[in-house]
Amino acid sequence: FFLSPSDMTSSMHTACALSFLATAAALNVQSRLTTAQRAGLLLSPQPAGVRKVLPGAGAPVPRGGVHSDDWWDGATLGSCVVRRFTDEMAGDRWMLWYSGRSASFDSDVVPLATGAVGLAQSTDGVVWERLAGDEAGGACLVPNEDEWWGFDTSHVGVGDVHVMSSRVIQNGLGLYWMFYFGGDGEELANAPAGAPTRGGRMSIGVALSNDGVHWGRVEGEHPSGAALEPAEGESFVGWPQALRLPSSGDQEESWLLYYHALDEASGRFAIGSAVSSDCVKWTRRDGYCLTAGPEGSFDAGGVSARCVVRKGAELLMFYEAVDAARSHTIGLARSADGLSWERIGAGPVFSPSAEPGAWDGVAVARPWVVPMDDGSARLYYVGRGAEGAVQRIGMARSEGNDWTRWTRWAEEEEEEPGGESA
Repeated sequence: FFLSPSDMTSSMHTACALSFLATAAALNVQSRLTTAQRAGLLLSPQPAGVRKVLPGAGAPVPRGGVHSDDWWDGATLGSCVVRRFTDEMAGDRWMLWYSGRSASFDSDVVPLATGAVGLAQSTDGVVWERLAGDEAGGACLVPNEDEWWGFDTSHVGVGDVHVMSSRVIQNGLGLYWMFYFGGDGEELANAPAGAPTRGGRMSIGVALSNDGVHWGRVEGEHPSGAALEPAEGESFVGWPQALRLPSSGDQEESWLLYYHALDEASGRFAIGSAVSSDCVKWTRRDGYCLTAGPEGSFDAGGVSARCVVRKGAELLMFYEAVDAARSHTIGLARSADGLSWERIGAGPVFSPSAEPGAWDGVAVARPWVVPMDDGSARLYYVGRGAEGAVQRIGMARSEGNDWTRWTRWAEEEEEEPGGESA
C-alpha cells in the first residue's frame, strides 16, 4: 500500500492491518483478470521461478538460470526507474530498476513497498525479463549489513539511475549512478505500540556500478553515510531524482536533486530540492518547491514521489498526489528553471482505472516518464487494486505529443516472444 502522512504517525495500526505480505490468492489474481482489467499491467510480484544472470560489465546478454522459491520481489513492488539505451547496431536496450519486498522480509520494518532493489531488462520497454543479482534473494542492492550505524540498514528503495562521470569520479565509459534511499534501525517516535516502525527515518544515498547490477555504496558526508538526511522538522527524506542543469563553456556542472519529505508541522508530504556540482555533496535549498494543494483539491493531502523531464523549453514534473481521503493520483506541474513550479490544470492527469476489478483500480503512484522519439511519452507507474495491498508496475502511453492525456498499454497492442509481460 501507499504510506500516507498520518500512517507515519497516528495511524500505524491501520497500516499493519493492510499488510503488504502477499497471499497466494492475491498473487494469483492476475490470472483471473480480464483483458480490460489487465490494461497497463507489466510486472507483478514473483515469489518463485528461474531467472538469468548478467555475468558482469560489458555483458548485456543474460545467461544461465537461477531458481528460487523466495525472490526478493515476491510480495510487492514499488518505485521504478526506466532507462532506454539506443545502439544503431544492437537496437534498443531498456533497463528497469525497481524496489520490492519478499514475503520473508522483516515484519518489524515500516510497511512500505521497499526492502531491496533489483533489475529487469527489455528490448521494447513492454515485455520485461527479470535478472538475478548477486545479493540476497537475487536483488542488486539490499540493506546495509556491514555498517550497523548506516542510514540504510533496514530497507532500501530506488529513486533514480544515471550513466555518467562526474568531476569527483571519472570514468571514460561512464558509470551507473544510483540515487537511492533507505531506513535505519531506529523506531519512529510517537507511533502506536505494536506498529512496525523500524526504518521509518529515511535518508538518501548514492551507489555506483560498472554494469547496473553490481553496486557499491559511496560514503556521504553525514556520519550515517547518507548524502542527504532529514532536516529539523522532517520525519524522512526519500525517493530522490537527480537532474542535470544546462551549462556552457567553463561553467561548473550543476545538478538538482528532488526528493519528498514528511513535513511534521503540516503533517503532509512536500517536495524539496538540493544542489550539487559532483552528485555526492548536496546543499539543500530553503523551503519546498511544491507543497500540498488547497483544501478540497486532488493533492490537498500532499505531494510526493515525482519524475521531472524536459519537454521543449520547459520542465514537467509528474508527481504523486494525495487528497484528503488518501486517494492517490498523478498530477502535473511545469517550470522554466526547475526551482519554481506551477500546477497544470485543477485535477490529476492520470487516475486509477475505472474498470471494475482492475489491477490499478484503487491507486496509481510513483510515476516515471520516458520521452519517445516521435514526441510521445510513456508513463510507468505503480498501481494497486481492490483485491489487497499488493502493488504492481504498469505503463500508459501519451496521446501523441499531449502529455496530459494517457491511455493504458493493452496486450493486443504489442506482443513479443519470450520474456514476461506481467
